[in-house]
Amino acid sequence: MIYRANHNLYIEDAKNSVESVLGLTQELISNEKQLALSIALMLSQNETLKEGYLSNDRALLFETLQSEIAKIKQYLQIENLEVQLHTKDAKAYVRSWDFDDYGDDLSTFRKGIALLQQTKMPLVAIELGKRLNIKALCPIYAKETFIGSLEIIISFDEVAQKLNAKKINFVVLMDKELLEVGEWMKELDQIDNYVIVSNSCPSGCINALSTIISTSTLEKGFARQNGVLFGFTPLFDIEAKQVGYIGIWFGEALLKESLLLRASLTPYTTPLHVKTLEPAIQNSEKREVLIR
Repeated sequence: MIYRANHNLYIEDAKNSVESVLGLTQELISNEKQLALSIALMLSQNETLKEGYLSNDRALLFETLQSEIAKIKQYLQIENLEVQLHTKDAKAYVRSWDFDDYGDDLSTFRKGIALLQQTKMPLVAIELGKRLNIKALCPIYAKETFIGSLEIIISFDEVAQKLNAKKINFVVLMDKELLEVGEWMKELDQIDNYVIVSNSCPSGCINALSTIISTSTLEKGFARQNGVLFGFTPLFDIEAKQVGYIGIWFGEALLKESLLLRASLTPYTTPLHVKTLEPAIQNSEKREVLIR
């Protein structure tokens, strides 16, 4: 009876720890979304980009994107960032990763772009296009005239890297039926009815996940096997439609570090690249206060 009671308490603690890590993972994703939106808002005001639009100079737009992306990556210390420019009628105009690929009508399958065309308002969400990732969209104006839109694309690998630094593995499982739209993901590994979207999956994780993933496990959101704890939570797109699951797993040894783990995973509340300078005050320094 004592063993069963202790075991039940341990499992309860394990579930709470998994739930905590899942919550922190969602916070990290939210931070990436806000970062993407901030970059989109900033780039949409770039005067050289506006000049390229008005002169219909795709080469200038492409060169400007390459220059700005390099600066942003260096300043924010991020590796995965792509930018796409659209025409005012929602066609692909310039892609930072491929100058020669343009002209596609994106409004037919990109829900975010269709919504921006209607509202002319910035937005950010996890959205399915040819890939499933974080996309921030912002309209571009020249003297109050709508001339096109800009899209910032950030993969889930940034989240995976932050979690891996804490000995936590991360994966995004996309419903395999969505490959009809996400054609660039057809070559990715698949498990059961899901596609492994995050390509940062460490060596051997495919086998580990293959023995765990099932409809019942994903719905329960928790599993334990061979000293490893697994957690899953639904992933929703821009229309609040479930497109798959977020998955995390880590060794049970981390349970002993759960409080430290929670504290160290908490996202920074202040910008990382801003240093606040304050004058040092010596304790022995005499100070005079004048009261009027």
